[in-house]
Amino acid sequence: MQLTGRSKWAADRGPAGYAGREPIELLCELWFRPQQFMNNAFIDIENRPFKKAVGLAEEDRFFTPMQVATAPGINEVLSGFMRRQQADSKAQPKGHEKIALELSSAIDRISTFAGGAQLPIVPPATGNVYLKVGPTGGEPGTEQVRQALAAVRAAFIAGQPMEGPVAQLVEAVHQAGQVSAKDMRSVRLEAFYNSHRPWRMSAYAYGLSIVVFGLSRLVFRKPLLILAIALGVWGAGEQVLGTALRTMILQRAPVSNTYEALLWMGLVAVGIGLIAQLLNRKAWYLFAGVCAAFASVLFAGLVPLESQTNALPAVLRSNYWLVVHVLTITASYGVLLVASVLGHAYLFKYVILGKTAEAVEGGPRASHPLIVQTYRTIQVGLFLLTAGTILGGVWAADSWGRFWGWDPKETWALISIVIYFAILHARHIRWLRDFGMAMWAVLGFIAIVWTFYGVNYVMATGLHSYGFGSGGEVWVGLWAIAEVAFMIVARVRFVQLRKAGRIPDERPMKLKAPPKTA
Repeated sequence: MQLTGRSKWAADRGPAGYAGREPIELLCELWFRPQQFMNNAFIDIENRPFKKAVGLAEEDRFFTPMQVATAPGINEVLSGFMRRQQADSKAQPKGHEKIALELSSAIDRISTFAGGAQLPIVPPATGNVYLKVGPTGGEPGTEQVRQALAAVRAAFIAGQPMEGPVAQLVEAVHQAGQVSAKDMRSVRLEAFYNSHRPWRMSAYAYGLSIVVFGLSRLVFRKPLLILAIALGVWGAGEQVLGTALRTMILQRAPVSNTYEALLWMGLVAVGIGLIAQLLNRKAWYLFAGVCAAFASVLFAGLVPLESQTNALPAVLRSNYWLVVHVLTITASYGVLLVASVLGHAYLFKYVILGKTAEAVEGGPRASHPLIVQTYRTIQVGLFLLTAGTILGGVWAADSWGRFWGWDPKETWALISIVIYFAILHARHIRWLRDFGMAMWAVLGFIAIVWTFYGVNYVMATGLHSYGFGSGGEVWVGLWAIAEVAFMIVARVRFVQLRKAGRIPDERPMKLKAPPKTA
Protein backbone atom coordinates (compact mmCIF):
# COMPACT_ATOMS: atom_id res chain seq x y z
CA MET A 1 0.00 0.00 0.00
CA GLN A 2 2.76 2.47 0.91
CA LEU A 3 4.77 1.77 -2.23
CA THR A 4 2.38 0.97 -5.08
CA GLY A 5 -0.81 2.64 -3.80
CA ARG A 6 -2.81 -0.58 -3.44
CA SER A 7 -2.48 -3.94 -1.72
CA LYS A 8 -2.87 -5.61 -5.13
CA TRP A 9 -3.15 -4.38 -8.71
CA ALA A 10 -5.08 -5.89 -11.60
CA ALA A 11 -2.81 -7.36 -14.28
CA ASP A 12 -3.65 -4.64 -16.82
CA ARG A 13 -3.63 -1.58 -14.55
CA GLY A 14 -0.72 -1.59 -12.12
CA PRO A 15 3.01 -0.87 -12.40
CA ALA A 16 4.93 -3.00 -14.90
CA GLY A 17 6.41 -6.10 -13.31
CA TYR A 18 4.20 -5.97 -10.21
CA ALA A 19 0.63 -5.80 -11.55
CA GLY A 20 -1.40 -8.95 -10.97
CA ARG A 21 1.04 -10.33 -8.38
CA GLU A 22 0.35 -11.15 -4.74
CA PRO A 23 1.56 -8.71 -2.03
CA ILE A 24 3.86 -11.38 -0.56
CA GLU A 25 5.71 -11.50 -3.90
CA LEU A 26 6.36 -7.78 -3.72
CA LEU A 27 7.65 -8.20 -0.17
CA CYS A 28 10.00 -10.98 -1.30
CA GLU A 29 11.25 -8.81 -4.17
CA LEU A 30 11.89 -5.98 -1.76
CA TRP A 31 13.58 -8.20 0.84
CA PHE A 32 15.58 -10.53 -1.38
CA ARG A 33 16.43 -8.31 -4.38
CA PRO A 34 16.27 -4.72 -3.08
CA GLN A 35 18.94 -3.25 -5.36
CA GLN A 36 16.93 -3.78 -8.55
CA PHE A 37 14.03 -1.92 -6.98
CA MET A 38 15.79 1.41 -7.30
CA ASN A 39 15.32 1.48 -11.08
CA ASN A 40 11.81 -0.03 -11.32
CA ALA A 41 8.81 2.31 -11.60
CA PHE A 42 6.24 1.25 -9.02
CA ILE A 43 5.78 4.21 -6.61
CA ASP A 44 2.29 5.57 -7.27
CA ILE A 45 1.82 9.38 -7.54
CA GLU A 46 -1.50 10.60 -8.97
CA ASN A 47 -1.59 14.27 -7.93
CA ARG A 48 -0.68 16.20 -11.11
CA PRO A 49 -0.17 19.62 -9.43
CA PHE A 50 2.24 17.98 -6.99
CA LYS A 51 4.19 16.29 -9.79
CA LYS A 52 4.45 19.61 -11.63
CA ALA A 53 5.57 21.42 -8.48
CA VAL A 54 8.38 18.95 -7.68
CA GLY A 55 9.61 18.43 -11.23
CA LEU A 56 8.20 14.98 -12.03
CA ALA A 57 6.56 14.11 -15.35
CA GLU A 58 2.86 14.92 -15.06
CA GLU A 59 1.78 12.29 -17.60
CA ASP A 60 3.48 9.44 -15.69
CA ARG A 61 1.81 7.68 -12.77
CA PHE A 62 4.50 5.32 -11.47
CA PHE A 63 8.03 6.40 -10.62
CA THR A 64 11.27 4.71 -9.60
CA PRO A 65 12.68 5.21 -6.09
CA MET A 66 15.66 6.94 -7.70
CA GLN A 67 13.38 9.44 -9.44
CA VAL A 68 11.59 10.23 -6.21
CA ALA A 69 14.75 10.36 -4.09
CA THR A 70 16.52 12.74 -6.49
CA ALA A 71 13.58 15.05 -7.25
CA PRO A 72 14.77 18.42 -5.84
CA GLY A 73 11.24 19.76 -5.45
CA ILE A 74 10.32 17.08 -2.92
CA ASN A 75 13.23 18.04 -0.68
CA GLU A 76 12.21 21.70 -0.97
CA VAL A 77 8.66 20.86 0.16
CA LEU A 78 9.99 18.82 3.09
CA SER A 79 12.42 21.60 4.05
CA GLY A 80 9.57 24.10 4.04
CA PHE A 81 7.53 21.92 6.35
CA MET A 82 10.49 21.46 8.71
CA ARG A 83 10.91 25.25 8.89
CA ARG A 84 7.23 25.61 9.73
CA GLN A 85 7.58 23.01 12.48
CA GLN A 86 10.58 24.81 13.92
CA ALA A 87 8.52 28.01 14.09
CA ASP A 88 5.43 26.21 15.39
CA SER A 89 5.84 22.80 17.04
CA LYS A 90 2.11 22.10 16.56
CA ALA A 91 2.22 22.66 12.79
CA GLN A 92 0.60 19.87 10.79
CA PRO A 93 1.45 18.88 7.18
CA LYS A 94 -0.93 20.10 4.51
CA GLY A 95 -1.35 19.82 0.76
CA HIS A 96 1.88 18.90 -1.01
CA GLU A 97 3.61 18.43 2.34
CA LYS A 98 1.46 15.36 3.11
CA ILE A 99 2.35 13.73 -0.21
CA ALA A 100 6.05 14.55 0.22
CA LEU A 101 6.08 13.01 3.70
CA GLU A 102 4.38 9.84 2.43
CA LEU A 103 6.96 9.54 -0.37
CA SER A 104 9.79 10.15 2.08
CA SER A 105 8.44 7.34 4.26
CA ALA A 106 8.28 5.00 1.24
CA ILE A 107 11.89 5.81 0.27
CA ASP A 108 13.03 5.23 3.86
CA ARG A 109 11.30 1.84 3.82
CA ILE A 110 13.01 0.85 0.58
CA SER A 111 16.38 2.09 1.88
CA THR A 112 15.97 -0.06 4.99
CA PHE A 113 15.50 -3.18 2.87
CA ALA A 114 18.31 -2.18 0.50
CA GLY A 115 20.64 -2.08 3.50
CA GLY A 116 19.72 -5.65 4.52
CA ALA A 117 16.60 -5.31 6.63
CA GLN A 118 16.15 -7.64 9.59
CA LEU A 119 12.55 -8.29 10.61
CA PRO A 120 11.36 -9.35 14.11
CA ILE A 121 9.83 -12.69 13.11
CA VAL A 122 11.47 -15.15 15.54
CA PRO A 123 9.67 -15.81 18.84
CA PRO A 124 12.08 -15.61 21.80
CA ALA A 125 12.87 -18.63 23.94
CA THR A 126 12.13 -16.40 26.97
CA GLY A 127 10.51 -13.02 27.29
CA ASN A 128 8.20 -11.15 24.90
CA VAL A 129 10.59 -9.38 22.50
CA TYR A 130 10.82 -11.06 19.09
CA LEU A 131 14.27 -11.55 17.57
CA LYS A 132 15.25 -9.85 14.30
CA VAL A 133 16.62 -11.83 11.38
CA GLY A 134 17.32 -11.35 7.67
CA PRO A 135 18.79 -13.36 4.78
CA THR A 136 22.32 -12.11 5.57
CA GLY A 137 22.28 -11.53 9.33
CA GLY A 138 20.37 -11.69 12.57
CA GLU A 139 20.45 -11.57 16.35
CA PRO A 140 21.99 -14.35 18.45
CA GLY A 141 19.69 -17.36 18.56
CA THR A 142 18.46 -16.95 14.98
CA GLU A 143 21.26 -18.84 13.18
CA GLN A 144 19.07 -21.72 11.93
CA VAL A 145 16.33 -19.32 10.86
CA ARG A 146 18.91 -17.24 8.99
CA GLN A 147 20.11 -20.30 7.07
CA ALA A 148 16.56 -21.34 6.22
CA LEU A 149 15.72 -17.81 5.12
CA ALA A 150 18.79 -17.73 2.89
CA ALA A 151 17.55 -20.96 1.26
CA VAL A 152 14.15 -19.33 0.66
CA ARG A 153 15.92 -16.33 -0.88
CA ALA A 154 17.98 -18.55 -3.19
CA ALA A 155 14.90 -20.45 -4.37
CA PHE A 156 12.98 -17.21 -4.98
CA ILE A 157 15.79 -15.64 -7.01
CA ALA A 158 16.31 -18.83 -9.04
CA GLY A 159 12.57 -19.17 -9.72
CA GLN A 160 12.48 -22.62 -8.12
CA PRO A 161 9.54 -24.14 -6.14
CA MET A 162 9.17 -22.45 -2.75
CA GLU A 163 7.20 -25.03 -0.75
CA GLY A 164 10.18 -27.00 0.57
CA PRO A 165 12.35 -24.03 1.66
CA VAL A 166 9.36 -22.30 3.24
CA ALA A 167 8.48 -25.45 5.23
CA GLN A 168 12.07 -25.58 6.49
CA LEU A 169 11.85 -21.90 7.45
CA VAL A 170 8.66 -22.50 9.45
CA GLU A 171 10.30 -25.46 11.24
CA ALA A 172 13.39 -23.37 12.05
CA VAL A 173 11.23 -20.58 13.50
CA HIS A 174 9.34 -23.09 15.67
CA GLN A 175 12.58 -24.56 16.97
CA ALA A 176 14.00 -21.12 17.82
CA GLY A 177 11.11 -20.19 20.08
CA GLN A 178 7.45 -20.88 20.78
CA VAL A 179 4.56 -18.45 20.82
CA SER A 180 2.42 -18.61 23.96
CA ALA A 181 -0.94 -20.34 23.72
CA LYS A 182 -2.69 -16.99 24.21
CA ASP A 183 -0.74 -15.32 21.42
CA MET A 184 -1.18 -18.33 19.14
CA ARG A 185 -4.92 -18.09 19.64
CA SER A 186 -4.81 -14.44 18.61
CA VAL A 187 -2.71 -15.33 15.56
CA ARG A 188 -5.23 -17.94 14.44
CA LEU A 189 -8.12 -15.54 14.98
CA GLU A 190 -6.34 -12.85 13.01
CA ALA A 191 -5.59 -15.28 10.18
CA PHE A 192 -9.30 -16.13 10.00
CA TYR A 193 -10.19 -12.42 10.27
CA ASN A 194 -7.93 -11.59 7.31
CA SER A 195 -9.11 -14.48 5.15
CA HIS A 196 -12.84 -14.14 5.89
CA ARG A 197 -12.90 -10.31 5.60
CA PRO A 198 -16.12 -9.71 7.58
CA TRP A 199 -16.28 -6.01 6.65
CA ARG A 200 -16.25 -6.78 2.94
CA MET A 201 -18.91 -9.44 3.46
CA SER A 202 -21.05 -6.97 5.41
CA ALA A 203 -20.66 -4.38 2.63
CA TYR A 204 -21.88 -6.94 0.07
CA ALA A 205 -24.83 -7.88 2.29
CA TYR A 206 -25.85 -4.29 3.00
CA GLY A 207 -25.50 -3.24 -0.64
CA LEU A 208 -27.64 -6.15 -1.81
CA SER A 209 -30.18 -5.43 0.92
CA ILE A 210 -30.59 -1.83 -0.25
CA VAL A 211 -30.95 -2.90 -3.90
CA VAL A 212 -33.48 -5.62 -3.09
CA PHE A 213 -35.45 -3.22 -0.89
CA GLY A 214 -35.65 -0.78 -3.82
CA LEU A 215 -36.85 -3.57 -6.13
CA SER A 216 -39.51 -4.55 -3.58
CA ARG A 217 -41.10 -1.14 -4.13
CA LEU A 218 -41.70 -2.20 -7.78
CA VAL A 219 -42.39 -5.95 -7.90
CA PHE A 220 -42.86 -8.97 -5.61
CA ARG A 221 -43.23 -6.68 -2.62
CA LYS A 222 -43.46 -9.16 0.24
CA PRO A 223 -40.90 -11.82 -0.90
CA LEU A 224 -38.29 -9.21 -1.80
CA LEU A 225 -38.89 -7.32 1.44
CA ILE A 226 -38.26 -10.50 3.42
CA LEU A 227 -35.09 -11.11 1.38
CA ALA A 228 -33.91 -7.52 2.00
CA ILE A 229 -34.40 -7.97 5.74
CA ALA A 230 -32.51 -11.28 5.67
CA LEU A 231 -29.62 -9.67 3.81
CA GLY A 232 -29.56 -6.81 6.32
CA VAL A 233 -29.45 -9.27 9.21
CA TRP A 234 -26.63 -11.16 7.46
CA GLY A 235 -24.67 -7.91 7.15
CA ALA A 236 -25.25 -7.16 10.82
CA GLY A 237 -24.05 -10.65 11.72
CA GLU A 238 -20.84 -10.11 9.75
CA GLN A 239 -20.27 -6.80 11.56
CA VAL A 240 -20.83 -8.45 14.94
CA LEU A 241 -18.35 -11.18 13.93
CA GLY A 242 -15.76 -8.63 12.80
CA THR A 243 -16.13 -6.55 15.96
CA ALA A 244 -15.92 -9.64 18.19
CA LEU A 245 -12.80 -10.86 16.39
CA ARG A 246 -11.03 -7.49 16.71
CA THR A 247 -11.97 -7.37 20.40
CA MET A 248 -10.57 -10.85 21.06
CA ILE A 249 -7.43 -10.25 18.99
CA LEU A 250 -6.63 -6.81 20.43
CA GLN A 251 -7.94 -7.48 23.95
CA ARG A 252 -9.68 -4.10 24.05
CA ALA A 253 -12.75 -2.29 22.80
CA PRO A 254 -12.25 -1.77 19.02
CA VAL A 255 -12.74 2.02 18.92
CA SER A 256 -9.23 3.43 19.22
CA ASN A 257 -8.98 4.99 15.75
CA THR A 258 -11.08 6.36 12.91
CA TYR A 259 -11.32 3.00 11.17
CA GLU A 260 -12.67 1.17 14.21
CA ALA A 261 -14.95 4.07 15.21
CA LEU A 262 -16.59 4.09 11.76
CA LEU A 263 -17.24 0.35 11.93
CA TRP A 264 -18.64 0.64 15.45
CA MET A 265 -20.94 3.49 14.31
CA GLY A 266 -22.28 1.25 11.55
CA LEU A 267 -22.87 -1.63 13.94
CA VAL A 268 -24.76 0.62 16.36
CA ALA A 269 -26.78 2.07 13.48
CA VAL A 270 -27.94 -1.30 12.18
CA GLY A 271 -28.44 -2.57 15.74
CA ILE A 272 -30.66 0.34 16.78
CA GLY A 273 -32.49 0.04 13.46
CA LEU A 274 -33.20 -3.65 14.04
CA ILE A 275 -34.39 -3.15 17.63
CA ALA A 276 -36.61 -0.20 16.72
CA GLN A 277 -38.04 -2.11 13.75
CA LEU A 278 -39.10 -4.94 16.04
CA LEU A 279 -41.00 -2.39 18.14
CA ASN A 280 -42.61 -0.74 15.08
CA ARG A 281 -42.76 -3.13 12.16
CA LYS A 282 -44.20 -0.54 9.77
CA ALA A 283 -41.33 1.89 10.33
CA TRP A 284 -38.22 2.56 8.25
CA TYR A 285 -35.74 2.06 11.08
CA LEU A 286 -34.10 -1.08 9.73
CA PHE A 287 -33.72 0.35 6.22
CA ALA A 288 -32.14 3.49 7.67
CA GLY A 289 -29.84 1.41 9.85
CA VAL A 290 -28.70 -0.71 6.89
CA CYS A 291 -28.00 2.41 4.80
CA ALA A 292 -26.05 3.97 7.67
CA ALA A 293 -24.05 0.78 8.25
CA PHE A 294 -23.32 0.47 4.52
CA ALA A 295 -22.01 4.05 4.42
CA SER A 296 -19.85 3.49 7.51
CA VAL A 297 -18.27 0.34 6.06
CA LEU A 298 -17.54 2.08 2.75
CA PHE A 299 -15.91 5.10 4.42
CA ALA A 300 -13.95 2.82 6.75
CA GLY A 301 -12.49 1.16 3.67
CA LEU A 302 -11.01 4.53 2.65
CA VAL A 303 -8.94 4.76 5.84
CA PRO A 304 -5.23 4.10 5.06
CA LEU A 305 -3.98 0.63 5.97
CA GLU A 306 -1.50 1.88 8.58
CA SER A 307 -4.33 3.79 10.30
CA GLN A 308 -6.38 0.58 10.50
CA THR A 309 -3.72 -1.29 12.46
CA ASN A 310 -1.91 1.37 14.48
CA ALA A 311 -0.86 0.77 18.10
CA LEU A 312 -3.05 2.00 20.93
CA PRO A 313 -2.02 5.48 22.15
CA ALA A 314 -1.04 5.72 25.83
CA VAL A 315 -3.99 7.97 26.71
CA LEU A 316 -6.44 5.30 25.45
CA ARG A 317 -4.93 2.35 27.32
CA SER A 318 -7.89 2.01 29.63
CA ASN A 319 -10.48 -0.57 28.65
CA TYR A 320 -12.85 0.96 31.19
CA TRP A 321 -12.86 4.43 29.58
CA LEU A 322 -12.77 3.00 26.06
CA VAL A 323 -16.03 1.22 26.86
CA VAL A 324 -17.64 3.96 28.93
CA HIS A 325 -16.74 7.09 26.94
CA VAL A 326 -15.57 6.20 23.45
CA LEU A 327 -18.20 3.51 22.78
CA THR A 328 -20.92 5.85 24.02
CA ILE A 329 -19.86 8.88 21.99
CA THR A 330 -19.34 6.94 18.76
CA ALA A 331 -22.61 5.07 19.34
CA SER A 332 -24.37 8.45 19.39
CA TYR A 333 -22.85 9.21 15.97
CA GLY A 334 -24.28 5.96 14.63
CA VAL A 335 -27.78 6.70 15.97
CA LEU A 336 -27.73 10.27 14.62
CA LEU A 337 -26.63 8.89 11.25
CA VAL A 338 -29.79 6.77 11.26
CA ALA A 339 -31.81 9.95 11.91
CA SER A 340 -30.07 11.61 8.97
CA VAL A 341 -30.93 8.67 6.69
CA LEU A 342 -34.57 8.87 7.80
CA GLY A 343 -34.55 12.58 6.97
CA HIS A 344 -33.10 11.80 3.55
CA ALA A 345 -35.78 9.15 2.97
CA TYR A 346 -38.59 11.60 3.73
CA LEU A 347 -37.12 14.37 1.57
CA PHE A 348 -36.46 12.05 -1.35
CA LYS A 349 -39.76 10.16 -1.35
CA TYR A 350 -42.28 12.77 -0.26
CA VAL A 351 -40.64 15.98 -1.45
CA ILE A 352 -38.37 15.35 -4.45
CA LEU A 353 -40.51 12.52 -5.88
CA GLY A 354 -43.70 14.22 -4.67
CA LYS A 355 -45.37 11.10 -3.27
CA THR A 356 -48.52 11.64 -1.25
CA ALA A 357 -47.62 11.84 2.43
CA GLU A 358 -50.05 10.25 4.85
CA ALA A 359 -49.93 11.75 8.33
CA VAL A 360 -50.64 9.86 11.51
CA GLU A 361 -53.85 10.44 13.38
CA GLY A 362 -54.01 13.71 15.21
CA GLY A 363 -55.58 16.46 13.13
CA PRO A 364 -54.06 19.16 10.95
CA ARG A 365 -50.83 19.36 12.96
CA ALA A 366 -50.11 15.64 12.72
CA SER A 367 -46.70 14.42 11.58
CA HIS A 368 -45.72 11.88 8.99
CA PRO A 369 -44.52 8.57 10.50
CA LEU A 370 -41.03 9.06 9.03
CA ILE A 371 -40.75 12.39 10.83
CA VAL A 372 -41.89 10.82 14.11
CA GLN A 373 -39.23 8.15 13.65
CA THR A 374 -36.62 10.81 12.91
CA TYR A 375 -37.59 12.74 16.03
CA ARG A 376 -37.42 9.66 18.27
CA THR A 377 -34.05 8.62 16.84
CA ILE A 378 -32.58 12.08 17.46
CA GLN A 379 -33.78 11.87 21.06
CA VAL A 380 -31.86 8.63 21.58
CA GLY A 381 -28.80 9.94 19.76
CA LEU A 382 -28.75 13.20 21.69
CA PHE A 383 -29.00 11.34 25.00
CA LEU A 384 -25.96 9.23 24.08
CA LEU A 385 -24.05 12.25 22.74
CA THR A 386 -24.64 14.25 25.92
CA ALA A 387 -23.82 11.32 28.20
CA GLY A 388 -20.68 10.50 26.21
CA THR A 389 -19.46 14.11 26.34
CA ILE A 390 -19.99 14.33 30.10
CA LEU A 391 -18.19 11.03 30.59
CA GLY A 392 -15.38 12.38 28.41
CA GLY A 393 -15.07 15.30 30.81
CA VAL A 394 -14.78 12.89 33.73
CA TRP A 395 -12.03 11.02 31.86
CA ALA A 396 -10.29 14.35 31.10
CA ALA A 397 -10.36 15.22 34.78
CA ASP A 398 -8.79 11.85 35.56
CA SER A 399 -6.13 12.04 32.77
CA TRP A 400 -5.40 15.76 32.38
CA GLY A 401 -6.55 17.21 35.69
CA ARG A 402 -9.44 19.29 34.34
CA PHE A 403 -13.04 18.48 33.38
CA TRP A 404 -13.34 21.00 30.55
CA GLY A 405 -10.73 23.05 28.72
CA TRP A 406 -12.41 24.27 25.51
CA ASP A 407 -10.27 21.94 23.45
CA PRO A 408 -11.50 21.95 19.80
CA LYS A 409 -12.88 18.42 20.16
CA GLU A 410 -14.72 19.35 23.36
CA THR A 411 -15.98 22.60 21.87
CA TRP A 412 -17.41 20.97 18.78
CA ALA A 413 -18.99 18.20 20.84
CA LEU A 414 -20.78 20.93 22.79
CA ILE A 415 -21.77 22.70 19.55
CA SER A 416 -23.27 19.46 18.23
CA ILE A 417 -25.23 18.97 21.46
CA VAL A 418 -26.60 22.52 21.29
CA ILE A 419 -27.61 22.07 17.63
CA TYR A 420 -29.57 18.90 18.34
CA PHE A 421 -31.18 20.36 21.46
CA ALA A 422 -32.25 23.33 19.33
CA ILE A 423 -33.72 20.96 16.72
CA LEU A 424 -35.76 19.06 19.32
CA HIS A 425 -36.87 22.30 21.01
CA ALA A 426 -37.90 23.88 17.70
CA ARG A 427 -39.86 20.75 16.84
CA HIS A 428 -41.54 20.65 20.24
CA ILE A 429 -42.83 24.22 19.96
CA ARG A 430 -43.80 23.66 16.28
CA TRP A 431 -41.23 25.99 14.73
CA LEU A 432 -40.20 22.98 12.66
CA ARG A 433 -42.83 21.00 10.81
CA ASP A 434 -42.23 17.86 8.75
CA PHE A 435 -40.06 19.35 5.99
CA GLY A 436 -38.04 21.46 8.42
CA MET A 437 -37.48 18.51 10.74
CA ALA A 438 -36.19 16.35 7.88
CA MET A 439 -33.89 19.11 6.63
CA TRP A 440 -32.38 19.73 10.07
CA ALA A 441 -31.87 16.01 10.66
CA VAL A 442 -29.60 16.13 7.61
CA LEU A 443 -27.95 19.45 8.53
CA GLY A 444 -27.37 18.38 12.12
CA PHE A 445 -25.32 15.40 11.05
CA ILE A 446 -22.96 17.70 9.16
CA ALA A 447 -21.97 19.09 12.58
CA ILE A 448 -21.31 15.52 13.73
CA VAL A 449 -19.10 14.86 10.70
CA TRP A 450 -17.10 17.99 11.47
CA THR A 451 -16.78 17.00 15.14
CA PHE A 452 -15.67 13.48 14.22
CA TYR A 453 -13.66 14.12 11.04
CA GLY A 454 -13.04 17.84 10.61
CA VAL A 455 -11.47 18.45 14.02
CA ASN A 456 -9.18 15.42 13.66
CA TYR A 457 -8.26 15.66 9.98
CA VAL A 458 -8.69 19.33 9.04
CA MET A 459 -8.12 21.41 12.18
CA ALA A 460 -5.68 18.86 13.66
CA THR A 461 -5.07 20.76 16.87
CA GLY A 462 -5.74 20.27 20.57
CA LEU A 463 -5.16 17.70 23.28
CA HIS A 464 -6.96 14.98 21.32
CA SER A 465 -3.89 14.61 19.09
CA TYR A 466 -4.02 10.81 19.29
CA GLY A 467 -7.06 10.94 17.01
CA PHE A 468 -5.46 13.01 14.25
CA GLY A 469 -4.93 11.65 10.78
CA SER A 470 -4.79 12.55 7.13
CA GLY A 471 -6.58 11.52 3.97
CA GLY A 472 -10.17 11.24 2.80
CA GLU A 473 -10.61 14.98 2.24
CA VAL A 474 -11.72 14.45 -1.36
CA TRP A 475 -14.38 11.89 -0.45
CA VAL A 476 -15.69 13.87 2.50
CA GLY A 477 -15.72 17.01 0.34
CA LEU A 478 -17.69 15.22 -2.37
CA TRP A 479 -20.15 14.00 0.26
CA ALA A 480 -20.60 17.56 1.58
CA ILE A 481 -21.17 18.92 -1.95
CA ALA A 482 -23.70 16.16 -2.65
CA GLU A 483 -25.54 16.94 0.61
CA VAL A 484 -25.74 20.66 -0.18
CA ALA A 485 -26.98 19.91 -3.71
CA PHE A 486 -29.57 17.46 -2.33
CA MET A 487 -30.93 20.00 0.15
CA ILE A 488 -31.12 22.76 -2.48
CA VAL A 489 -33.08 20.46 -4.79
CA ALA A 490 -35.35 19.41 -1.91
CA ARG A 491 -35.99 23.04 -0.94
CA VAL A 492 -36.81 24.11 -4.51
CA ARG A 493 -39.09 21.12 -4.97
CA PHE A 494 -40.80 21.78 -1.63
CA VAL A 495 -41.62 25.37 -2.62
CA GLN A 496 -43.06 24.13 -5.93
CA LEU A 497 -45.28 21.57 -4.19
CA ARG A 498 -46.41 24.10 -1.61
CA LYS A 499 -47.42 26.60 -4.31
CA ALA A 500 -49.26 23.82 -6.13
CA GLY A 501 -51.16 23.01 -2.93
CA ARG A 502 -49.81 19.44 -2.77
CA ILE A 503 -48.00 20.11 0.52
CA PRO A 504 -49.53 22.23 3.30
CA ASP A 505 -47.89 25.48 4.33
CA GLU A 506 -45.30 24.58 6.99
CA ARG A 507 -44.29 28.06 8.06
CA PRO A 508 -44.40 28.57 11.84
CA MET A 509 -47.92 29.14 13.13
CA LYS A 510 -48.68 32.49 14.71
CA LEU A 511 -50.22 32.30 18.12
CA LYS A 512 -53.55 34.02 18.32
CA ALA A 513 -54.16 36.46 21.12
CA PRO A 514 -56.73 35.28 23.66
CA PRO A 515 -60.16 36.93 23.32
CA LYS A 516 -60.76 39.99 25.43
CA THR A 517 -63.15 39.62 28.32
CA ALA A 518 -65.52 42.25 29.54
